[in-house]
Amino acid sequence: MTLSVRITIANEGGIFYINGKRLGHDTLTEMEMQVLNEFIKEFKQSNQ
Repeated sequence: MTLSVRITIANEGGIFYINGKRLGHDTLTEMEMQVLNEFIKEFKQSNQ
């Protein structure tokens, strides 16, 4: 069985949204937190 999940990270006017949830204001699911952590790691590596 294959599970496919789409998580969207967007920056709108300097405010980040994960699946439409405002970062720092709305509660994220564990899966959204994991994807966000991976995104931050990759972002840091690409900017070194």
